[in-house]
Amino acid sequence: MSFIVIESLDGAGGTTQAHVLACRLRTAGRTVLRTSEPTNGAVGRLVRSALAGELELTPQTMALLFAADRREHVYSGSESITAALEAGITVVSDRYIYSSLAYQSLECGWEFVLGLNADFPPPSDLVYIALDTEVCAERLAGRAQREIYEVMAIQRRVASAYEKALTFASEQGVRLHRIDGSGNPEQVADLIWNSLQSVPIVKG
Repeated sequence: MSFIVIESLDGAGGTTQAHVLACRLRTAGRTVLRTSEPTNGAVGRLVRSALAGELELTPQTMALLFAADRREHVYSGSESITAALEAGITVVSDRYIYSSLAYQSLECGWEFVLGLNADFPPPSDLVYIALDTEVCAERLAGRAQREIYEVMAIQRRVASAYEKALTFASEQGVRLHRIDGSGNPEQVADLIWNSLQSVPIVKG
């Protein structure tokens, strides 16, 4: 199964790196589904509105919506993750269950969030772009619009929660690639590619 997830703090460049990785894999001859969470589906759009502060929801409702959006993302229709994997397509996802475990568990508790996400298949590989919260905050400062989690105090807690999520991923048997995100986008992309070259996703 060629299912790669990229995770990071806000501002660490996860979305950019997911795009670059998908392009590199295509150049290497792979058919790739590049996707992201929240999705652009009906539930995903509702989540994005809440993240933008346009809707005020309880933390538990947010966690439930993330899980509902993920269920559509993983299982629903010909464009779903499972459909792509069954067709032999490599999937690169910008965020997955580990984002929920890192973000939603802050207010809802680990067990609650884990229970909502227990049925989703783990990826084969998890790329975590590690970057200091202060550097992430500097990068976010240039954004015209900010999301509700893009606050330094929250991001520090998320960084700590991510460590628990990464440990959980390892316990699932997921190959973990911890990448130094302090370089420029090209340097980070090279680190990701070089790390993935040791596994069949890139070699095969």
